[in-house]
Amino acid sequence: MDRIGDVLLSSNMLNAQHINTIINSQKNSNDLFGEIAVKLGFLKEENLLPILSERYNVPIADIEFMYIDQNTLFSIDYEIAEKTQAVPFSISNEHVKIAIADPGNLQFVDLITDYFLPKHVKFFIAKKSEIQKLIEILKCKTCNFDNNPIMLLNKIIFEAVEKKCSDIHFEPCENYVNIRIRVDGVLQVLQTISCVAWDRIQARLKLISHLNITENRRPQSGHCRIQLGGKSIDLRISTHPGIYGESFVVRLFDLTNGIKNLNDLNFQKDDFLWLQKILRHPQGIFLIVAPTGSGKTTTLYSLLKEINTTTRNIMTLEDPVEYIIPGIRQLDLREEGILSFSDGVRSILRQDPDVLLIGEIRDEKTAASALRASLTGRLVLSTLHASTPLEALRRLMDLKLSLSDFVPSLIGIFSQRLVRYKIGNTYIGRFPITEYIYFPQEVKENILKTNDISQCKLDKSFIESAKFAISKNMTDGCEIKRMLGDVDL
Repeated sequence: MDRIGDVLLSSNMLNAQHINTIINSQKNSNDLFGEIAVKLGFLKEENLLPILSERYNVPIADIEFMYIDQNTLFSIDYEIAEKTQAVPFSISNEHVKIAIADPGNLQFVDLITDYFLPKHVKFFIAKKSEIQKLIEILKCKTCNFDNNPIMLLNKIIFEAVEKKCSDIHFEPCENYVNIRIRVDGVLQVLQTISCVAWDRIQARLKLISHLNITENRRPQSGHCRIQLGGKSIDLRISTHPGIYGESFVVRLFDLTNGIKNLNDLNFQKDDFLWLQKILRHPQGIFLIVAPTGSGKTTTLYSLLKEINTTTRNIMTLEDPVEYIIPGIRQLDLREEGILSFSDGVRSILRQDPDVLLIGEIRDEKTAASALRASLTGRLVLSTLHASTPLEALRRLMDLKLSLSDFVPSLIGIFSQRLVRYKIGNTYIGRFPITEYIYFPQEVKENILKTNDISQCKLDKSFIESAKFAISKNMTDGCEIKRMLGDVDL
């Protein structure tokens, strides 16, 4: 087996000078080669793990955001964990999973294996820094996990994901912090925590999402991706100042299940056929408008998946990229160093895309760029900050675009809301109700001739969609009114 230094050298992760420096440092240290490389700043732990994982044929465990219950962690003595730099993170009647910093140390592996007999032990390699945090907790077996802010945050995120919630709200009050989660569109209280614990948790949230830890007077937003309980979770974190401190909203995106097919989104049949008609257009612009949390991003990605073939060049410009779609070139606004969507569109058009997804039309320049792209033989999909299709038309005009600027390009405008599915007296899951407008050529000509958008007629309204759902016993009037207000059903 090649020495770890040779592997890192051949993979260009270290150079010869690095190797010599590490070897010299090893003469006065008991640390491993990789540990010294990390301490000297030559490598990051997350870059070293895949190399060690392959070298020792041991899978990686990302325990940084893993919620480990007390009984599992405390099933090992502190002295054993400290000596072997290993901790259990999952345990059952027959099996135990161990995160270990050095799976190549067979003495430590045998010690742990014997310690947990007759259970079968499966080893995983993990960051030594994260293992040491758990070992610190082991020092005091009387401690409550809820008193450990980092573990408490992991627990909160874990519970939120298990409940399939869309976002977590951290709301500071005078003497405590209230935590609520949104499940199926409805907020519910999860728990309260102390202000002392919150100070550590909010610093942690800012750190992992690359926000300014010292800034607390201005709103900030960021994101990060974590591994939690075998799932890949995207966290969108936004902050806002208040009289009792900054409030945080953490939106959760479970990326594990991938992108759904369009016919798996529970659209009514006429909605599905209408969307299929939109996708048959070779050029023009199609907009999806809806409030945050209404499922518009899920629908957009499903539309892309529907038309993703080897004969099309499909590109996206997003902030950030939410789901990875094989076969599609996706650009992250921030990671690519692009200053704005409009700048990104100009750059992408040089790549001759057939289909272009623009994450959001936020301003006049982006709108103008999207329209130009759609007029030059591209199918453009995007979102716009508006609640309904008719409001979207007015919003385009607010962006200082004339009707003659955008009407010729419009294919359709689609809006949706997610309402709770009802079985008996219980709400289970959600499905979309919809509202949309299609723009055939004769409608466009009439709008341009009269210079009046008031004549635009909906192909389908939310009320029609809701009445159909109620008639099929999918939901009830109370749920519809919760979503749409006091409408006449």
